[in-house]
Amino acid sequence: MQQFPEHKHTKSMLPLLAVMALLVICFVPASAQISAGYDLFQTGSGASVDLTSIGLGKVSLQSFPIQSSLGNTDTIMHRTKDIPATGGSSPVEVTALFMKSANSVTYSGQSVDVYVTLNNSAGAIPTTTLPQPDATSSSGSVTVRSDNTFDSSITVNADVILVKAGTSVTNSANYVAHQGAPSITLTSTNSTWSAAAPGGYPSSTTFPSGGGFYPKPVHNASHPVIPSSCNTLTSPLINPGTAKTNTTATSQPTGQAAVRACLSVVNTPVSPQ
Repeated sequence: MQQFPEHKHTKSMLPLLAVMALLVICFVPASAQISAGYDLFQTGSGASVDLTSIGLGKVSLQSFPIQSSLGNTDTIMHRTKDIPATGGSSPVEVTALFMKSANSVTYSGQSVDVYVTLNNSAGAIPTTTLPQPDATSSSGSVTVRSDNTFDSSITVNADVILVKAGTSVTNSANYVAHQGAPSITLTSTNSTWSAAAPGGYPSSTTFPSGGGFYPKPVHNASHPVIPSSCNTLTSPLINPGTAKTNTTATSQPTGQAAVRACLSVVNTPVSPQ
């Protein structure tokens, strides 16, 4: 049988091929860690606060958007620690909360609106937008797993402000009373999260997500939330004539491409009532 001559360069290339294969393996991107960041939520239906202690019983609440640049966001959570791609835990702080009673109620013989607020933004959200006359503290933790589920437990100590019905909560002259709200602990077990932002999710340089973690918590307590979105809205603190519609197309793809800024607003507040 005829044998073909062995090429000398064949053996000399073997070490080089092995090195190249190793380089390919090394440069296959690993799953990214979840960076510390903020989670933006809108309160869903069914929220309430128990004000039995001041004679109001259980008061139904509705979402009250914080500012137009954040879309319909009324709740902001802050994960303060990076989480490895394999899973782990991070402390959570409640940065902001803004809700209003669904209807006026009667307190000490007069009609009032009830606001539930929390402003732990270190000035990023001014108190002229989100007031909090009483000191509060809210914190907890989130445990994230690589199978796109997570658990969380967050104790919320918000503020309750009663104002004359139909008047602005940003003007302290309208206050009838204010005090700390009853403490509640929001827990969720095996809630889901996605690595990509849902369609229309607000993009904020002030409260960045960190990327890679967009939770959908199912809370046990009376504060259901869903991920925020950009929508056509006018903040109650903004003169309706100054709002500018977002030029982004209304049909948005899902995922990271859908992250965008919300309404751009000329900040001309309405004169407090």
